[in-house]
Amino acid sequence: MNHARKLRLFGLVMLLVTTGAASLRAQDPRDAMVARAFNEFDAARRLQLLMSALNPTSGPPRGAWPVGVQLLAQTLIEDNKDSLAGVWLRWAVRLSPDLQPDTVQFLPRVVTAYRSARDFVMSTRAPSDSVAATTWLWPSQATGESVGRLQIAASALPVPMRVDVKGVGPMSAGGSVPLNPGSYQISATASGFDSARVTREVLPGVTTVLELHLKSIQTQVAVKQQPVVSERQTVVTRERKKGFPIVWVAAGVGAAAVAVALLAGGGSKGPQTGGITITFNP
Repeated sequence: MNHARKLRLFGLVMLLVTTGAASLRAQDPRDAMVARAFNEFDAARRLQLLMSALNPTSGPPRGAWPVGVQLLAQTLIEDNKDSLAGVWLRWAVRLSPDLQPDTVQFLPRVVTAYRSARDFVMSTRAPSDSVAATTWLWPSQATGESVGRLQIAASALPVPMRVDVKGVGPMSAGGSVPLNPGSYQISATASGFDSARVTREVLPGVTTVLELHLKSIQTQVAVKQQPVVSERQTVVTRERKKGFPIVWVAAGVGAAAVAVALLAGGGSKGPQTGGITITFNP
């Protein structure tokens, strides 16, 4: 390990010393694992600790979690695994959009990789994200596997759902496939339902589970066909006066008042609000 890297890691350890006490008091085991990773100079062991610390099933991404993500990315980048570091960062940004890079403690290459990951996630967000729930089957301990898995949860739709992974091929609901780490575009279609298209990351040694809840087209059509009542309504009143059919179209409360005044034989000359149309059919 070169001298510059030792100095960087020393700075990271000092940062953790100032913040670690409060984190440890919170009794979050993930914070303790990140602290141990800072002091671990063996890269393989550090990655194992960080992977356990980043487990999203252990709790929300807070405390030392954002720092752990960046430390993992830096460890991979220093090992010339920039592509894999990018996958982890895209996954982290998609999971925690508020994640911000530490431009002081981490290498410029880490900050650049983070910004690239953020731009990718922003460009691949879609309205379909609201119908796709994502969970993960995280290993209890790091296995060293280089591939991950994508699993499509069983569908509750009354009709078959077709799922296709771009660059991989079709999948069946309830099935899973091994995939290299990366970002994958998944599309789903079913007769009578809106289609969905989302992008998700597959991590090494982790199973990404995607549950798709497609929206019924019939339900949406029924909602659109419901009558809409506006605040200003046009009131059409037909009466017969002196043998002539009269049609009053009153718009607004003011015009209705004018119509009543005319019927009563009055004729206020002051300013009125609204309008009235009188049609005579001889």
